[in-house]
Amino acid sequence: MPTQPIDVVLATTYKCNARCIMCNIWQNPSENDLLPHEYGFLPPSIRYINISGGEPFLRDDIPEIVSVVKGRAPNAQVILSTNGFMPGKIEESMREVLKIDPSVGLGISIDGRGEKHNHVRGIPGGFDKCMDTLGRLKGLGMTNLRLAFTVVNDNVDDLPEVYRLTKEVGVEFSMAVAQNSSFYFMTDENNFGKLDELKERLGPIVNDMLRSSKPKNWLRAFFAHGIFRYAAGQGRPFVCNAASDFLFVGPNGDIYPCNVMEKVLGNVREQSFEEIWGSQNAEEIRGEVRACKLKCWMVCTARTDMKRHAGHVTRWIAENKTKAHVGRFGLTLPEEVRETCSSNKSESAATGTSGT
Repeated sequence: MPTQPIDVVLATTYKCNARCIMCNIWQNPSENDLLPHEYGFLPPSIRYINISGGEPFLRDDIPEIVSVVKGRAPNAQVILSTNGFMPGKIEESMREVLKIDPSVGLGISIDGRGEKHNHVRGIPGGFDKCMDTLGRLKGLGMTNLRLAFTVVNDNVDDLPEVYRLTKEVGVEFSMAVAQNSSFYFMTDENNFGKLDELKERLGPIVNDMLRSSKPKNWLRAFFAHGIFRYAAGQGRPFVCNAASDFLFVGPNGDIYPCNVMEKVLGNVREQSFEEIWGSQNAEEIRGEVRACKLKCWMVCTARTDMKRHAGHVTRWIAENKTKAHVGRFGLTLPEEVRETCSSNKSESAATGTSGT
């Protein structure tokens, strides 16, 4: 029998009211999205559920979806991911969600302060709408809130600003670097090139996390370090276990190993989850996952791998927490990347252009 999954992202719709520069999902809205009762396929082994999109709050039935998934996986932590551009509707929906699951969390995408965020997300006034949404949710008594920063070439300089913002407003911080997916982000044009800038901006943040007294921040430091490794071309530190520990569910019920590899294990409208998960097709895809060359590093698959390799993570934290406290920790680029960066800078200086 295959390992039962513990982590899932439910892309409840590909409809989106943002116009992000790193994602084309809004150009390809889904139709015939799963109805709330159809999410009853989830196995009770699930411990983390991310209800996402597109923009999930474009649906009017998010409370019903939360009710179904919590009924199927009562021990799961549910997180909703939103762009935050509909303050009133999000507040109304979350008021009902909190009656079902008072511990539910919510992440709002923030990719810069003010106009920088508006540029990245393509929505005039978007930053103010997000801050309005955050204020309304805090007014509902929510404490499990976070701002989620996606690093792209255009906004890497604002990374420290958003990290400081989370401290100012008293919420948690999460981050990712923009990655490619033919069926989810629907783009292959995310090619991050500002490694020196990322090193300079991210290094102090990782230091701050390591010096924190909260173990969760130490784990976030390890994950953030992994983001830098990925951006530098070093890849993930562990073999991926997507399609074993994790699954991604598209709006129409297709099950993928993750939100990057375009391989369909099956569809929950056509087969039971048990049939899909135990199929020969699923087992073959697991083999492809273990041999995957993409080596992406996103929290959805990294979280379970970090649990599998708790000893490695603990040793890294212990070693680097000590370094952070004595001022000796720093992000480092592999030699071949340093040489490439130096070469690009020399060419840029000679031609008078920006190397990125």
